[in-house]
Amino acid sequence: MTNIVEIIKSRGPILSGELIEIIVNQDNSISKDAARKRISRIKDDDIARVTGLFADRQILFHDKAIFRNHEYYEGLSSALKNAGKQYYLILQSLDFHYGVMNLANLPAYSISPVKLTKGHQDFHTVINKLNDLSLISIQDKQVYLSYAINDNQRNEKKSKGVETAKNFLLIQFNDWARKIGLASYNTSSFHSDFGNFQFNYVNPSYVGTLPKYSSSKKIVPGFVIADILIGNTVNAYQIEFFLNKIKTLKFKKNTPSFLPFLIVESIDTDSLNLLKAEGIIVGFVNELFGSKYKELLNSLINLVTNAGAILKKNPDAYLDLITKLNKLVDGKTNNLRGDLFELAVGYYQGRMGNSIEIGKSINFEGNLREIDVFSFMPNKVTISECKGYNSMIDIVEVDKWLGEKIPIIRKWIMEQAYFNGYEIVFEFWSTGGFTPDARALLEQRKAETKKYQIDFFDIENMMNKSKALHSKKFTDILNEYYIKEI
Repeated sequence: MTNIVEIIKSRGPILSGELIEIIVNQDNSISKDAARKRISRIKDDDIARVTGLFADRQILFHDKAIFRNHEYYEGLSSALKNAGKQYYLILQSLDFHYGVMNLANLPAYSISPVKLTKGHQDFHTVINKLNDLSLISIQDKQVYLSYAINDNQRNEKKSKGVETAKNFLLIQFNDWARKIGLASYNTSSFHSDFGNFQFNYVNPSYVGTLPKYSSSKKIVPGFVIADILIGNTVNAYQIEFFLNKIKTLKFKKNTPSFLPFLIVESIDTDSLNLLKAEGIIVGFVNELFGSKYKELLNSLINLVTNAGAILKKNPDAYLDLITKLNKLVDGKTNNLRGDLFELAVGYYQGRMGNSIEIGKSINFEGNLREIDVFSFMPNKVTISECKGYNSMIDIVEVDKWLGEKIPIIRKWIMEQAYFNGYEIVFEFWSTGGFTPDARALLEQRKAETKKYQIDFFDIENMMNKSKALHSKKFTDILNEYYIKEI
Protein backbone atom coordinates (compact mmCIF):
# COMPACT_ATOMS: atom_id res chain seq x y z
CA MET A 1 0.00 0.00 0.00
CA THR A 2 2.90 2.32 0.81
CA ASN A 3 4.14 1.93 -2.76
CA ILE A 4 0.83 3.17 -4.19
CA VAL A 5 0.93 6.22 -1.93
CA GLU A 6 4.49 6.95 -3.06
CA ILE A 7 3.40 6.71 -6.70
CA ILE A 8 0.59 9.23 -6.09
CA LYS A 9 2.91 11.64 -4.30
CA SER A 10 5.68 11.38 -6.88
CA ARG A 11 3.45 11.53 -9.98
CA GLY A 12 1.24 14.36 -8.71
CA PRO A 13 -2.54 14.21 -9.32
CA ILE A 14 -3.19 10.91 -11.07
CA LEU A 15 -6.32 9.17 -12.36
CA SER A 16 -7.16 5.71 -11.03
CA GLY A 17 -7.01 4.27 -14.57
CA GLU A 18 -3.41 5.38 -15.01
CA LEU A 19 -2.55 4.28 -11.49
CA ILE A 20 -3.87 0.77 -12.22
CA GLU A 21 -1.71 0.57 -15.36
CA ILE A 22 1.39 1.55 -13.38
CA ILE A 23 0.71 -1.05 -10.68
CA VAL A 24 0.14 -3.83 -13.23
CA ASN A 25 3.27 -2.89 -15.21
CA GLN A 26 5.37 -2.94 -12.05
CA ASP A 27 4.17 -6.43 -11.12
CA ASN A 28 2.81 -8.66 -13.89
CA SER A 29 1.37 -11.05 -11.31
CA ILE A 30 -1.21 -8.45 -10.27
CA SER A 31 -4.39 -8.27 -12.36
CA LYS A 32 -6.25 -5.04 -13.07
CA ASP A 33 -9.05 -6.14 -10.73
CA ALA A 34 -6.57 -6.78 -7.96
CA ALA A 35 -4.91 -3.41 -8.57
CA ARG A 36 -8.32 -1.75 -8.48
CA LYS A 37 -9.06 -3.37 -5.09
CA ARG A 38 -5.73 -2.23 -3.71
CA ILE A 39 -6.48 1.32 -4.75
CA SER A 40 -9.94 1.20 -3.15
CA ARG A 41 -8.31 0.27 0.18
CA ILE A 42 -6.04 3.33 0.34
CA LYS A 43 -6.57 4.94 3.74
CA ASP A 44 -3.53 7.17 4.01
CA ASP A 45 -4.42 10.53 5.60
CA ASP A 46 -2.10 12.34 3.18
CA ILE A 47 -4.07 11.29 0.09
CA ALA A 48 -7.19 13.09 -1.19
CA ARG A 49 -9.70 11.99 -3.82
CA VAL A 50 -11.66 13.92 -6.46
CA THR A 51 -14.69 11.94 -7.64
CA GLY A 52 -17.77 12.28 -9.82
CA LEU A 53 -16.10 14.10 -12.71
CA PHE A 54 -14.33 11.51 -14.78
CA ALA A 55 -15.28 8.87 -17.35
CA ASP A 56 -15.69 5.26 -16.22
CA ARG A 57 -16.11 6.45 -12.63
CA GLN A 58 -12.40 7.13 -12.35
CA ILE A 59 -10.99 8.84 -9.27
CA LEU A 60 -8.29 11.50 -9.23
CA PHE A 61 -5.82 10.92 -6.38
CA HIS A 62 -3.47 13.61 -5.11
CA ASP A 63 -1.30 14.48 -2.16
CA LYS A 64 -3.25 16.75 0.23
CA ALA A 65 -0.13 18.89 0.59
CA ILE A 66 -0.46 20.20 -2.98
CA PHE A 67 -4.16 21.10 -2.70
CA ARG A 68 -4.91 24.28 -4.67
CA ASN A 69 -1.35 24.99 -5.67
CA HIS A 70 -0.10 25.07 -9.27
CA GLU A 71 0.65 21.34 -9.38
CA TYR A 72 -2.86 20.48 -8.18
CA TYR A 73 -4.66 22.67 -10.74
CA GLU A 74 -2.38 21.54 -13.56
CA GLY A 75 -3.06 17.89 -12.72
CA LEU A 76 -6.80 18.46 -12.34
CA SER A 77 -7.01 20.26 -15.67
CA SER A 78 -5.03 17.51 -17.40
CA ALA A 79 -7.30 14.83 -15.89
CA LEU A 80 -10.39 16.64 -17.15
CA LYS A 81 -8.84 16.89 -20.60
CA ASN A 82 -8.29 13.13 -20.66
CA ALA A 83 -11.43 11.88 -18.91
CA GLY A 84 -13.81 14.77 -18.20
CA LYS A 85 -14.61 16.22 -21.60
CA GLN A 86 -17.87 17.98 -20.62
CA TYR A 87 -15.90 19.99 -18.04
CA TYR A 88 -12.73 20.54 -20.01
CA LEU A 89 -14.45 21.89 -23.12
CA ILE A 90 -16.01 24.69 -21.04
CA LEU A 91 -12.56 25.63 -19.74
CA GLN A 92 -11.22 25.49 -23.30
CA SER A 93 -14.04 27.70 -24.61
CA LEU A 94 -13.38 30.25 -21.88
CA ASP A 95 -9.70 30.27 -22.81
CA PHE A 96 -10.60 30.80 -26.49
CA HIS A 97 -12.71 33.80 -25.47
CA TYR A 98 -9.86 35.42 -23.52
CA GLY A 99 -10.80 34.00 -20.12
CA VAL A 100 -14.32 35.35 -19.61
CA MET A 101 -17.81 34.91 -21.06
CA ASN A 102 -21.35 35.92 -20.28
CA LEU A 103 -23.02 33.12 -18.29
CA ALA A 104 -26.11 33.22 -20.51
CA ASN A 105 -24.04 32.68 -23.69
CA LEU A 106 -21.53 30.12 -22.45
CA PRO A 107 -23.79 27.00 -22.73
CA ALA A 108 -23.54 27.13 -26.55
CA TYR A 109 -19.81 26.50 -26.22
CA SER A 110 -20.24 23.39 -24.12
CA ILE A 111 -21.44 19.84 -24.82
CA SER A 112 -23.85 19.87 -21.89
CA PRO A 113 -27.58 20.23 -22.53
CA VAL A 114 -29.42 23.22 -21.09
CA LYS A 115 -32.46 21.05 -20.34
CA LEU A 116 -32.65 17.75 -18.51
CA THR A 117 -31.57 15.00 -20.91
CA LYS A 118 -31.26 11.33 -20.07
CA GLY A 119 -27.65 10.22 -19.84
CA HIS A 120 -26.25 13.77 -19.72
CA GLN A 121 -25.40 16.18 -16.93
CA ASP A 122 -27.03 19.53 -17.64
CA PHE A 123 -24.96 22.66 -18.12
CA HIS A 124 -25.78 24.21 -14.74
CA THR A 125 -24.69 21.07 -12.88
CA VAL A 126 -21.40 21.05 -14.77
CA ILE A 127 -20.76 24.76 -14.28
CA ASN A 128 -21.50 24.54 -10.54
CA LYS A 129 -18.99 21.70 -10.15
CA LEU A 130 -16.33 23.72 -11.95
CA ASN A 131 -17.11 26.63 -9.66
CA ASP A 132 -16.86 24.40 -6.56
CA LEU A 133 -13.43 23.26 -7.75
CA SER A 134 -12.34 26.90 -8.17
CA LEU A 135 -11.53 26.27 -11.83
CA ILE A 136 -13.91 29.10 -12.66
CA SER A 137 -15.62 31.88 -10.75
CA ILE A 138 -19.04 33.40 -11.41
CA GLN A 139 -19.52 37.06 -10.64
CA ASP A 140 -22.09 39.55 -11.88
CA LYS A 141 -23.43 37.14 -14.57
CA GLN A 142 -19.93 36.63 -15.97
CA VAL A 143 -17.90 33.40 -15.89
CA TYR A 144 -14.15 33.82 -15.34
CA LEU A 145 -11.50 31.19 -16.02
CA SER A 146 -9.26 30.71 -12.99
CA TYR A 147 -5.79 32.21 -13.28
CA ALA A 148 -4.52 28.92 -11.81
CA ILE A 149 -5.12 27.08 -15.11
CA ASN A 150 -5.13 29.96 -17.59
CA ASP A 151 -1.87 29.94 -19.53
CA ASN A 152 -2.87 33.11 -21.35
CA GLN A 153 -3.46 36.46 -19.72
CA ARG A 154 -7.15 37.17 -19.19
CA ASN A 155 -8.36 40.00 -21.39
CA GLU A 156 -11.87 41.03 -20.37
CA LYS A 157 -12.02 43.98 -22.77
CA LYS A 158 -11.02 41.85 -25.75
CA SER A 159 -13.59 39.25 -24.70
CA LYS A 160 -16.26 41.93 -24.58
CA GLY A 161 -15.20 43.20 -28.01
CA VAL A 162 -15.51 39.71 -29.47
CA GLU A 163 -18.91 39.23 -27.83
CA THR A 164 -20.15 42.52 -29.26
CA ALA A 165 -18.89 41.57 -32.73
CA LYS A 166 -20.59 38.16 -32.45
CA ASN A 167 -23.91 39.79 -31.60
CA PHE A 168 -23.50 42.04 -34.61
CA LEU A 169 -22.61 39.03 -36.77
CA LEU A 170 -25.71 37.15 -35.59
CA ILE A 171 -27.89 40.01 -36.81
CA GLN A 172 -26.18 39.95 -40.18
CA PHE A 173 -26.35 36.15 -40.50
CA ASN A 174 -30.05 36.22 -39.65
CA ASP A 175 -30.65 38.87 -42.29
CA TRP A 176 -28.69 36.85 -44.88
CA ALA A 177 -30.58 33.60 -44.09
CA ARG A 178 -33.94 35.37 -44.40
CA LYS A 179 -33.11 37.20 -47.62
CA ILE A 180 -32.14 34.04 -49.48
CA GLY A 181 -35.21 32.23 -48.15
CA LEU A 182 -33.20 29.73 -46.13
CA ALA A 183 -34.89 30.54 -42.80
CA SER A 184 -38.20 31.95 -41.63
CA TYR A 185 -38.50 35.70 -41.42
CA ASN A 186 -39.65 36.61 -37.90
CA THR A 187 -38.98 33.48 -35.86
CA SER A 188 -35.22 33.54 -35.28
CA SER A 189 -33.82 33.36 -31.76
CA PHE A 190 -30.32 34.03 -30.47
CA HIS A 191 -28.61 32.01 -27.73
CA SER A 192 -31.50 29.57 -27.79
CA ASP A 193 -31.90 25.80 -27.48
CA PHE A 194 -32.40 23.17 -30.15
CA GLY A 195 -32.60 19.50 -29.19
CA ASN A 196 -31.89 20.57 -25.57
CA PHE A 197 -28.52 22.06 -26.55
CA GLN A 198 -27.87 25.78 -26.83
CA PHE A 199 -26.79 27.42 -30.09
CA ASN A 200 -26.00 31.03 -30.97
CA TYR A 201 -28.67 30.96 -33.67
CA VAL A 202 -31.84 28.90 -34.13
CA ASN A 203 -34.50 29.47 -36.81
CA PRO A 204 -37.17 27.25 -38.45
CA SER A 205 -36.76 26.48 -42.15
CA TYR A 206 -39.19 25.18 -44.76
CA VAL A 207 -36.61 24.80 -47.54
CA GLY A 208 -36.20 21.66 -49.64
CA THR A 209 -36.20 18.36 -47.75
CA LEU A 210 -35.78 19.92 -44.31
CA PRO A 211 -39.53 19.99 -43.42
CA LYS A 212 -41.23 16.69 -42.62
CA TYR A 213 -44.80 15.59 -41.98
CA SER A 214 -45.91 14.25 -38.63
CA SER A 215 -48.12 11.17 -38.23
CA SER A 216 -51.10 13.55 -38.11
CA LYS A 217 -50.03 15.03 -41.47
CA LYS A 218 -48.93 18.32 -39.92
CA ILE A 219 -45.82 19.88 -41.37
CA VAL A 220 -42.80 19.90 -39.03
CA PRO A 221 -40.17 22.47 -40.08
CA GLY A 222 -36.48 21.85 -40.22
CA PHE A 223 -34.10 24.25 -38.52
CA VAL A 224 -31.07 26.35 -39.33
CA ILE A 225 -28.69 26.31 -36.36
CA ALA A 226 -25.37 28.09 -36.03
CA ASP A 227 -22.53 28.89 -33.66
CA ILE A 228 -19.81 31.51 -34.11
CA LEU A 229 -16.06 31.33 -33.48
CA ILE A 230 -14.25 34.61 -34.17
CA GLY A 231 -11.54 36.71 -32.59
CA ASN A 232 -9.01 33.90 -32.17
CA THR A 233 -7.35 31.06 -34.04
CA VAL A 234 -9.71 28.15 -34.72
CA ASN A 235 -8.23 24.64 -34.70
CA ALA A 236 -9.42 21.08 -34.06
CA TYR A 237 -9.60 21.64 -30.28
CA GLN A 238 -11.88 24.68 -30.63
CA ILE A 239 -14.44 22.92 -32.85
CA GLU A 240 -14.81 19.85 -30.62
CA PHE A 241 -17.79 21.28 -28.74
CA PHE A 242 -19.68 21.91 -31.98
CA LEU A 243 -18.87 18.53 -33.52
CA ASN A 244 -20.00 16.78 -30.35
CA LYS A 245 -23.33 18.61 -30.25
CA ILE A 246 -24.05 17.84 -33.89
CA LYS A 247 -23.13 14.15 -33.54
CA THR A 248 -25.37 13.82 -30.49
CA LEU A 249 -28.30 15.44 -32.29
CA LYS A 250 -27.89 13.11 -35.26
CA PHE A 251 -28.31 10.04 -33.05
CA LYS A 252 -31.11 11.50 -30.94
CA LYS A 253 -34.58 10.20 -31.76
CA ASN A 254 -37.30 12.58 -32.93
CA THR A 255 -34.88 15.42 -33.63
CA PRO A 256 -36.20 17.63 -36.46
CA SER A 257 -34.10 17.97 -39.59
CA PHE A 258 -31.46 20.67 -39.25
CA LEU A 259 -28.82 22.50 -41.24
CA PRO A 260 -25.76 23.28 -39.08
CA PHE A 261 -23.47 26.28 -39.69
CA LEU A 262 -20.24 27.18 -37.97
CA ILE A 263 -19.28 30.79 -38.75
CA VAL A 264 -15.56 31.60 -38.58
CA GLU A 265 -13.00 34.14 -39.75
CA SER A 266 -10.33 31.54 -40.44
CA ILE A 267 -9.74 27.87 -39.70
CA ASP A 268 -7.02 25.29 -40.37
CA THR A 269 -7.45 22.67 -43.08
CA ASP A 270 -7.73 19.67 -40.77
CA SER A 271 -10.54 21.29 -38.80
CA LEU A 272 -12.32 22.29 -41.98
CA ASN A 273 -12.24 18.69 -43.21
CA LEU A 274 -13.55 17.38 -39.88
CA LEU A 275 -16.51 19.73 -40.06
CA LYS A 276 -17.29 18.92 -43.68
CA ALA A 277 -17.17 15.19 -42.91
CA GLU A 278 -20.06 15.73 -40.51
CA GLY A 279 -22.09 17.69 -43.05
CA ILE A 280 -21.47 21.02 -41.30
CA ILE A 281 -21.45 24.17 -43.42
CA VAL A 282 -18.50 26.41 -42.62
CA GLY A 283 -19.42 30.04 -43.21
CA PHE A 284 -16.40 32.30 -43.63
CA VAL A 285 -17.22 35.87 -42.63
CA ASN A 286 -15.54 37.45 -45.65
CA GLU A 287 -17.17 35.02 -48.09
CA LEU A 288 -20.65 35.44 -46.64
CA PHE A 289 -20.62 39.20 -46.24
CA GLY A 290 -17.53 40.57 -48.00
CA SER A 291 -13.99 41.60 -47.04
CA LYS A 292 -15.12 45.08 -45.93
CA TYR A 293 -17.47 43.48 -43.44
CA LYS A 294 -14.62 41.46 -41.94
CA GLU A 295 -12.51 44.61 -41.63
CA LEU A 296 -15.42 46.38 -39.95
CA LEU A 297 -15.85 43.54 -37.45
CA ASN A 298 -12.17 43.78 -36.53
CA SER A 299 -12.53 47.56 -36.15
CA LEU A 300 -15.49 46.98 -33.84
CA ILE A 301 -13.50 44.51 -31.71
CA ASN A 302 -10.59 46.94 -31.57
CA LEU A 303 -12.82 49.85 -30.58
CA VAL A 304 -14.49 47.96 -27.73
CA THR A 305 -11.14 46.50 -26.59
CA ASN A 306 -9.32 49.85 -26.57
CA ALA A 307 -12.33 52.10 -26.09
CA GLY A 308 -10.91 54.32 -23.37
CA ALA A 309 -7.77 55.27 -25.27
CA ILE A 310 -9.54 55.63 -28.63
CA LEU A 311 -12.41 57.75 -27.29
CA LYS A 312 -9.99 60.07 -25.53
CA LYS A 313 -7.41 60.45 -28.30
CA ASN A 314 -9.65 60.07 -31.35
CA PRO A 315 -13.32 60.32 -30.28
CA ASP A 316 -14.55 60.66 -33.86
CA ALA A 317 -13.40 57.07 -34.48
CA TYR A 318 -16.46 55.96 -32.51
CA LEU A 319 -18.82 58.15 -34.53
CA ASP A 320 -17.23 57.08 -37.82
CA LEU A 321 -17.59 53.40 -36.94
CA ILE A 322 -21.27 53.79 -36.05
CA THR A 323 -21.86 55.53 -39.37
CA LYS A 324 -20.09 52.76 -41.29
CA LEU A 325 -22.02 50.06 -39.42
CA ASN A 326 -25.31 51.70 -40.28
CA LYS A 327 -24.39 52.04 -43.96
CA LEU A 328 -23.18 48.46 -44.29
CA VAL A 329 -26.18 46.77 -42.66
CA ASP A 330 -28.90 49.25 -43.54
CA GLY A 331 -29.45 50.62 -40.06
CA LYS A 332 -29.80 47.26 -38.32
CA THR A 333 -27.24 48.30 -35.71
CA ASN A 334 -30.20 49.49 -33.65
CA ASN A 335 -30.25 45.93 -32.30
CA LEU A 336 -26.80 46.52 -30.84
CA ARG A 337 -27.62 49.69 -28.95
CA GLY A 338 -27.08 47.93 -25.63
CA ASP A 339 -23.64 46.61 -26.55
CA LEU A 340 -22.38 49.97 -27.76
CA PHE A 341 -24.19 52.39 -25.47
CA GLU A 342 -21.37 52.59 -22.95
CA LEU A 343 -19.17 53.84 -25.80
CA ALA A 344 -21.64 56.69 -26.32
CA VAL A 345 -21.42 57.57 -22.63
CA GLY A 346 -17.64 57.24 -22.82
CA TYR A 347 -17.63 59.56 -25.83
CA TYR A 348 -19.54 62.15 -23.80
CA GLN A 349 -17.25 61.84 -20.77
CA GLY A 350 -14.15 62.08 -22.94
CA ARG A 351 -15.41 65.21 -24.69
CA MET A 352 -16.12 66.77 -21.29
CA GLY A 353 -12.42 66.53 -20.50
CA ASN A 354 -12.39 63.36 -18.41
CA SER A 355 -9.83 60.59 -18.53
CA ILE A 356 -11.88 57.48 -19.24
CA GLU A 357 -11.79 53.70 -19.13
CA ILE A 358 -14.51 51.49 -20.60
CA GLY A 359 -15.45 48.12 -19.10
CA LYS A 360 -13.11 48.40 -16.12
CA SER A 361 -13.13 45.38 -13.79
CA ILE A 362 -12.25 45.80 -10.13
CA ASN A 363 -11.75 43.27 -7.34
CA PHE A 364 -12.40 44.28 -3.75
CA GLU A 365 -11.85 41.53 -1.19
CA GLY A 366 -12.79 38.84 -3.71
CA ASN A 367 -15.86 40.70 -5.01
CA LEU A 368 -15.62 41.34 -8.74
CA ARG A 369 -17.50 44.27 -10.24
CA GLU A 370 -17.49 45.74 -13.73
CA ILE A 371 -17.67 49.47 -14.27
CA ASP A 372 -19.21 50.39 -17.63
CA VAL A 373 -17.55 53.81 -17.81
CA PHE A 374 -14.92 54.90 -15.31
CA SER A 375 -13.97 58.55 -15.75
CA PHE A 376 -12.11 61.13 -13.71
CA MET A 377 -10.80 64.66 -13.75
CA PRO A 378 -8.98 66.60 -11.02
CA ASN A 379 -10.87 66.14 -7.71
CA LYS A 380 -13.76 64.09 -9.19
CA VAL A 381 -14.31 60.47 -10.20
CA THR A 382 -17.47 59.33 -12.02
CA ILE A 383 -18.77 55.76 -12.30
CA SER A 384 -21.42 55.33 -14.99
CA GLU A 385 -23.84 52.40 -15.30
CA CYS A 386 -25.08 52.23 -18.91
CA LYS A 387 -28.24 50.57 -20.24
CA GLY A 388 -29.03 51.28 -23.89
CA TYR A 389 -32.29 49.37 -24.28
CA ASN A 390 -35.92 50.21 -25.04
CA SER A 391 -37.27 48.79 -21.80
CA MET A 392 -37.47 50.81 -18.61
CA ILE A 393 -35.16 49.98 -15.73
CA ASP A 394 -37.24 48.58 -12.88
CA ILE A 395 -36.84 48.93 -9.13
CA VAL A 396 -35.19 45.48 -8.80
CA GLU A 397 -32.30 46.52 -11.03
CA VAL A 398 -31.98 49.92 -9.39
CA ASP A 399 -31.98 48.32 -5.94
CA LYS A 400 -29.23 45.91 -7.05
CA TRP A 401 -27.17 48.81 -8.39
CA LEU A 402 -27.58 50.76 -5.17
CA GLY A 403 -27.07 47.81 -2.85
CA GLU A 404 -24.57 45.53 -4.60
CA LYS A 405 -22.54 47.59 -7.06
CA ILE A 406 -22.15 51.02 -5.50
CA PRO A 407 -20.91 49.90 -2.04
CA ILE A 408 -18.21 47.57 -3.43
CA ILE A 409 -17.00 50.05 -6.05
CA ARG A 410 -16.96 52.92 -3.54
CA LYS A 411 -14.90 50.88 -1.04
CA TRP A 412 -12.45 50.04 -3.82
CA ILE A 413 -12.11 53.73 -4.78
CA MET A 414 -11.59 54.73 -1.15
CA GLU A 415 -8.61 52.37 -0.96
CA GLN A 416 -6.90 53.92 -4.01
CA ALA A 417 -4.45 56.53 -2.76
CA TYR A 418 -4.64 58.39 -6.08
CA PHE A 419 -8.32 59.25 -5.51
CA ASN A 420 -7.91 60.36 -1.91
CA GLY A 421 -10.15 63.36 -1.31
CA TYR A 422 -11.90 63.05 -4.70
CA GLU A 423 -15.62 63.69 -5.07
CA ILE A 424 -17.33 60.43 -6.06
CA VAL A 425 -20.30 60.42 -8.45
CA PHE A 426 -22.38 57.37 -9.41
CA GLU A 427 -24.52 57.77 -12.55
CA PHE A 428 -27.19 55.55 -14.09
CA TRP A 429 -27.78 56.17 -17.82
CA SER A 430 -30.88 54.47 -19.28
CA THR A 431 -32.16 55.21 -22.78
CA GLY A 432 -35.41 53.42 -21.91
CA GLY A 433 -35.92 55.49 -18.78
CA PHE A 434 -37.05 54.20 -15.40
CA THR A 435 -40.28 52.80 -14.00
CA PRO A 436 -42.08 55.16 -11.58
CA ASP A 437 -41.08 53.18 -8.48
CA ALA A 438 -37.46 52.90 -9.70
CA ARG A 439 -37.35 56.65 -10.31
CA ALA A 440 -38.84 57.31 -6.86
CA LEU A 441 -36.15 55.17 -5.22
CA LEU A 442 -33.41 56.96 -7.16
CA GLU A 443 -34.81 60.36 -6.20
CA GLN A 444 -34.96 59.31 -2.55
CA ARG A 445 -31.42 57.98 -2.45
CA LYS A 446 -30.11 60.98 -4.38
CA ALA A 447 -31.59 63.32 -1.78
CA GLU A 448 -30.49 61.26 1.23
CA THR A 449 -26.92 60.37 0.21
CA LYS A 450 -24.28 62.80 1.47
CA LYS A 451 -20.96 60.92 1.26
CA TYR A 452 -21.16 60.61 -2.52
CA GLN A 453 -23.40 61.81 -5.32
CA ILE A 454 -26.07 59.89 -7.24
CA ASP A 455 -27.40 61.01 -10.64
CA PHE A 456 -29.57 59.31 -13.24
CA PHE A 457 -30.45 60.17 -16.82
CA ASP A 458 -33.14 59.14 -19.29
CA ILE A 459 -33.00 59.84 -23.02
CA GLU A 460 -34.37 63.38 -22.64
CA ASN A 461 -31.59 64.24 -20.19
CA MET A 462 -29.06 62.71 -22.55
CA MET A 463 -30.22 64.81 -25.48
CA ASN A 464 -29.77 67.92 -23.36
CA LYS A 465 -26.27 66.77 -22.47
CA SER A 466 -25.41 66.06 -26.12
CA LYS A 467 -26.25 69.64 -27.04
CA ALA A 468 -23.58 70.79 -24.62
CA LEU A 469 -20.99 69.00 -26.73
CA HIS A 470 -21.81 71.13 -29.79
CA SER A 471 -21.39 67.98 -31.92
CA LYS A 472 -24.14 67.69 -34.52
CA LYS A 473 -22.77 64.32 -35.62
CA PHE A 474 -23.08 62.87 -32.12
CA THR A 475 -26.58 64.33 -31.66
CA ASP A 476 -27.67 62.84 -34.98
CA ILE A 477 -26.38 59.40 -33.99
CA LEU A 478 -28.08 59.64 -30.59
CA ASN A 479 -31.32 60.46 -32.41
CA GLU A 480 -30.94 57.69 -34.99
CA TYR A 481 -29.40 55.04 -32.83
CA TYR A 482 -31.06 55.44 -29.43
CA ILE A 483 -34.31 57.31 -30.01
CA LYS A 484 -35.70 56.22 -33.38
CA GLU A 485 -37.12 52.88 -32.22
CA ILE A 486 -37.97 53.85 -28.64
